[in-house]
Amino acid sequence: MSLNEETVPEEKRLHIRKQMIEAMAETMDLYGATHSSGQLYGVMFFENRPMTLDEMKTQMNMSKSNMSYAVRSLMESRMVKKLEEKQERKELYAAETDFFTAFQNFFSYKLQREVDVMTGAIDRALPELTELILQESTSDEERKLALQDLHKLRHAKKYYEWLQNFVYALEQGDFFEEEPE
Repeated sequence: MSLNEETVPEEKRLHIRKQMIEAMAETMDLYGATHSSGQLYGVMFFENRPMTLDEMKTQMNMSKSNMSYAVRSLMESRMVKKLEEKQERKELYAAETDFFTAFQNFFSYKLQREVDVMTGAIDRALPELTELILQESTSDEERKLALQDLHKLRHAKKYYEWLQNFVYALEQGDFFEEEPE
């Protein structure tokens, strides 16, 4: 077998891998992750071993600060984990390669952040709106608008209570009783 015959399948596999990494990056970009974080996840997904930051930096051709941000972002959403063991005193990182678990981790993290931010804002706004509505100095028109806002925020609060329950169910794996074949 000539070198050319051996190289062609490898080139084809690497080309397919590159296309998949780009698709992963585009997909993660849709959900608020940076494109470079998505590419890094894709690179790590196809590695058959944990990687050091230096290996990631070399493979991704990224600056140290961008690499650090991407790794930290992926770790926050539990798409990547730092391993206990080290390689020549360097930290090792591995991607979550089970898409069901990756989905569960990524979306439960993102949705929980949304719930926390919005619930906190609503919980601060409701008493302030109520106080504004009850103040004698508030005009009838302003009271009417504040009541409309209060109604909208109470409805939003119900949604975020529902979403919190959804996040709990997602974290528990309730949607993954049986993996599709």
